[in-house]
Amino acid sequence: MKLNMTCKTCEFGSNESCCAENSKKSHQDDTECGDWGASLEYFSEIIDNAPWYIKEPYRRCHIGYDKFLELLRKDDQGIGIEINIYDAIEKVYEVTPWELAGVLGVSIGVLGYARTRETVDKRKKQFSSRLHIPESFFDRFLSTQLEALKQCKEEFYEFYGSETIKKFKQNGIDAMHLKFEEDAAHDKILNEQYREEHQYKYQHEEKNKMYHDLSDDYKSRDYVIAITVKEGEYYGNIFYEYNYGGYGLSISIMRNILDFVENLDCEEIDALNEEGLLNNNIGLKSDINGKEIHFELKNERGDILKKTIPEGELQKYIVAYEMIRCDGHGMKKERRRCSSCQNFKPIEGCAKGNCTARGDVVQRSRIICAFDYVPNKNECFNEDIS
Repeated sequence: MKLNMTCKTCEFGSNESCCAENSKKSHQDDTECGDWGASLEYFSEIIDNAPWYIKEPYRRCHIGYDKFLELLRKDDQGIGIEINIYDAIEKVYEVTPWELAGVLGVSIGVLGYARTRETVDKRKKQFSSRLHIPESFFDRFLSTQLEALKQCKEEFYEFYGSETIKKFKQNGIDAMHLKFEEDAAHDKILNEQYREEHQYKYQHEEKNKMYHDLSDDYKSRDYVIAITVKEGEYYGNIFYEYNYGGYGLSISIMRNILDFVENLDCEEIDALNEEGLLNNNIGLKSDINGKEIHFELKNERGDILKKTIPEGELQKYIVAYEMIRCDGHGMKKERRRCSSCQNFKPIEGCAKGNCTARGDVVQRSRIICAFDYVPNKNECFNEDIS
């Protein structure tokens, strides 16, 4: 694509004069200008019509606008533009990354390593043989070699045939689905383990009231809202968790919580339970009929009340929304000194001490603690007073 850097396509072009700052030039349609800048209309045109190997890196923010224009000029002059060989293969051979992995007979991880780091020698031979591509293409590939790559594609199809290549691609797609299933199953196990270990830690007790930290706007916080479900003397909780840089129950947060409750139908409950993400202590689950939900409430004596209700009636049992956890992500930098931490044991006669969290000797003047900072009791007391 040839750039038209004249007054006609310039953002400063206006009637018979140039609007560029401090410019005294007259309007000349057919002359390139050093002060040229693309008009909005021409900018859209060059973005739409630029070669894919220049346009895509720009749209992905891998190169800036000046570099984009520079590459367009080089391309117009016939100078080769360096392209990631795997991007070129996917474009010319018309395959997705997963399909390409299937064609090459490797995992997506192996392909990802080759794409982002380097293609090791044994892979060069393997990939070159399978795709009918010269090994040198994996060392450096230029836009001027795209026609040669298209010829390689023709040899590849002629050698294997469409049906075999279709099977190669399907192998990659099958591997993708299998990996997604394995990842989902692994995440579900981790989520279920976490919920099982923590499902009662949020249970509100009078002797363990939440400490609401308003002393520090440096950190974000992990909040937990207990949505209390109750009938008579029987009760339980659904827990809504979120991270927030502000304080308290804002209007937008409450709106999100109410939307969460409103959307808790059978389908949503099944989806959250499948991923192990529905945190509650009432055993909330949907019925196989897809219209009713089941849960269990307890009273102070531990007696259980089992409930089965239509999916749209859960709201009737909700009596309270209460913030029960507010966990900050560390103290302000100036407060996290070793001398105020329980893990620090000073060494007599010097400015150092032993840190039991790090297992190392550190300076007691250290300010930013990246490890488990635990304030001394007197520090906690002073903060409470302040």
